[in-house]
Amino acid sequence: MQRIPNSPNDGFTLIETVVATGVLVTALAGIAQLFALGVRSTRDTGSHGAALIAAQDQIEVLRSLPFGYGPVGGPVTDPGLASTAAQSLNDDTPGFVDFVNAAGAVVDINVAAHGAAFTRRWRVTPIDSFVPEAIAIEVCVFRWPADDLTPQTADACLATVRARQP
Repeated sequence: MQRIPNSPNDGFTLIETVVATGVLVTALAGIAQLFALGVRSTRDTGSHGAALIAAQDQIEVLRSLPFGYGPVGGPVTDPGLASTAAQSLNDDTPGFVDFVNAAGAVVDINVAAHGAAFTRRWRVTPIDSFVPEAIAIEVCVFRWPADDLTPQTADACLATVRARQP
């Protein structure tokens, strides 16, 4: 049988097949890595979103506490807005920390290990220590347990300023 040059019946050579398979495998490996990265990013986004909601909830609770003037003009400040230690965002300071589950509900400190997803810490500081007419409120949320974690490693941190209103 005589071979016709450049016939449409010519097939691929073994080298061409190996090269094409190598290119295909390399492309599929890259796509698989992108898929895995996307899945991890989606999971982390959900966790950061829950932490942000937990921080915002605490900011709103602290903003709703009385901080104004009484009927005769004297300052009225809720005990929950008392000035805290500078380290209350770095350490679990009693009265300025709680534990939150994935649904956003506060979990009892004695059973925090059984359902806590986040540790939420907050700090209240006067803007001017001589005339406390304005306060800064900071809330940071960490993945539980938050031992030795600082605000730089928090999942979410929010801050606001509140002025005493008549």
